[in-house]
Amino acid sequence: MPSAWLELDVELMVRLQDVLEEPRRPVTETDLRKLSEEGRACRLILGAELERLEGCLGKLDADPASSLGAIADAFRRVHDLRAHVRELDELLSALDDRAREVRTSWQRQVVDRPN
Repeated sequence: MPSAWLELDVELMVRLQDVLEEPRRPVTETDLRKLSEEGRACRLILGAELERLEGCLGKLDADPASSLGAIADAFRRVHDLRAHVRELDELLSALDDRAREVRTSWQRQVVDRPN
């Protein structure tokens, strides 16, 4: 995986973790939407890269002339990227939960406001 994608992935995960950490800090709707959109875009990029790497691994596996070292390296890259994608999926799911929590809180404030 190109290092620029990994750096974006790591930076995004840090920002997601910041929003999700306890105690909960105030967050705006704009922040939630932006983070969600960036996360989904990153997930699409990483998903496509994972498919590409899995295809490369399949080709290496099907070629009897492939070295065990090349297969092992490709397998390691696929395994590592799957772990990144899995972690990103978990963070995005938690972000969705956090966004619902924040929006519900805002709705309660509006309903509970005296006229």
